[in-house]
Amino acid sequence: MRRIFIVALAFLVFACAKKENYSIKGTATGIPDGTEIYIEELGENNKRIALDTAVVTAEAFVFTKPREEGKGLQILSTSLGRQQLLIVKDQAPLTITLYKDSIPSSLVTGSKENELFNTYTTKSRQLNKKKAELTKNLNQARRETDGIMVTEYTAQIQALDEQYIESKKQVLTENTNTMVSIMALSDLINAKVLDIEETEAYYNDLAPDIQKSTVGNSIKNYIAQQKSQRAASNVASVGNKAPEFSAPTPDGKELALSETLGKYTIIDFWASWCKPCRMENPNVVRVYNKYHDKGLNIISVSLDQPGQKQRWLGAIEKDQMDWYHVSNLQFWNDPIPRSYGVRAIPATFLLDETGTIIAKDLRGQALENKIAELLGDS
Repeated sequence: MRRIFIVALAFLVFACAKKENYSIKGTATGIPDGTEIYIEELGENNKRIALDTAVVTAEAFVFTKPREEGKGLQILSTSLGRQQLLIVKDQAPLTITLYKDSIPSSLVTGSKENELFNTYTTKSRQLNKKKAELTKNLNQARRETDGIMVTEYTAQIQALDEQYIESKKQVLTENTNTMVSIMALSDLINAKVLDIEETEAYYNDLAPDIQKSTVGNSIKNYIAQQKSQRAASNVASVGNKAPEFSAPTPDGKELALSETLGKYTIIDFWASWCKPCRMENPNVVRVYNKYHDKGLNIISVSLDQPGQKQRWLGAIEKDQMDWYHVSNLQFWNDPIPRSYGVRAIPATFLLDETGTIIAKDLRGQALENKIAELLGDS
């Protein structure tokens, strides 16, 4: 199941260290002497920060680390490859049984939190493996046009998905003071089975120290972002006035939306790097050239990146987009698309002469048909 990167797996809270130490000991059966074992934390912006390195000697290794307050997750990996093991930061001494051929399946004991975490991740792997097998069988049945087995495998996958969701909800509601709750909430978010109200309710039920962890903060920010985008989308809905904005034109002057309004006006969100946008541009050019004299205006808002003004200007010229253009050159940090709830481009808003939104996201023939309806075909 696809994971988006809110993903709770790889974050850790920074905390003040105490003077006393605690240990993480491990066995490494089959792992050669001299192999390095790393333990890291991943801070803000996915920056991995090394905590310690141990060396395998006689199929064993030991970390001695300062005690750290707060909740978090740590990452253990080896010099043998990219596989990694996630462990819950804990004050208790931990013992790890490291499996050479399956580092993520390694066993962590010594604390209830890590044992719970082990159980959770093991069950998740089992469900994912079973779903992969069922999906393989389903695809084979489709190739063989076996309708009966297609129906059977589809029903089994649906039942497994429901089991996956319910098991994670149960873990989340029964373990609100442990880091496994963040793991479960993140998995549910990534599975796209929660609306924003459910996500916020689950988050609010978590213990304060879980909420304050780096993982918790990432989910808090996600909730705020989703609510902001939804609010913007509601504001920029059909029947409402289009939010006013102004931004620099290609020659550096400020241009406001209100200055560009014609009998009908298209706000076109695009970027020079956006292939679907560039593919749509010839259609928009054709519609503009056909109806501009009848009262159609266009203002294109580019989401080009900082320092790439020449790419923006070059695309305007190459695509022959002979209308109003503005851009803050701030990529997805631009406040204009945010105020319209735009999360993907191309995106269009069609306004009447008062600046009221009368249609959204018209492309291709649908755009031309709508403009012809409003301004008359010729």
